[in-house]
Amino acid sequence: MVSCLLMLISFQFVGQNITSKNAVYLEFLGKGFYYSINYERNIYELSDKFSLQGSVGFGLTPGLTDIEKSTDLTIPFELNVRYSLGNHNIVGGYGTTFWRYSLTEIPIDNSNWDQQPIAPELKKVKEWFAHIVLEYRYQKPDGGLMFKAGWSPLFFAKMNHFKYQKKTNFANSFNLGIGYSF
Repeated sequence: MVSCLLMLISFQFVGQNITSKNAVYLEFLGKGFYYSINYERNIYELSDKFSLQGSVGFGLTPGLTDIEKSTDLTIPFELNVRYSLGNHNIVGGYGTTFWRYSLTEIPIDNSNWDQQPIAPELKKVKEWFAHIVLEYRYQKPDGGLMFKAGWSPLFFAKMNHFKYQKKTNFANSFNLGIGYSF
């Protein structure tokens, strides 16, 4: 009985060794809102099937204001644990994203009260938000083309006048990605 249990446990950790340690991929939606270009590296292999990965990326998108042109910037950071079954992988992780964006602001105070109406201005805002990722990847252990699809819930701090945040600081996001591992 004990030997059968030990044999089953040992089979659990037999798998292909991951020889491609790096990946570069384009992710649509997810932690970068519209898209992000990411670099990922295997940091540590826990076993033949489990590995720890870190990634960093960036995304530039046109701002959502109509006063003047602006550019929003996202820089996502993430730590993942990958469970590998050969070419098929399950990835779970946690990260944070730096987000720089512009908001329309009309500065009204006691000094300009008699000068109304005042033209709106763009106010630069910088913040961090957290995200979790749970995804499926098709990625060969020895490298090559990779595909991924998953779920990325986003967790925001309370923001004033944000139309998507009425009662909660949580937003669902799904991601699709394509890249190359080497």
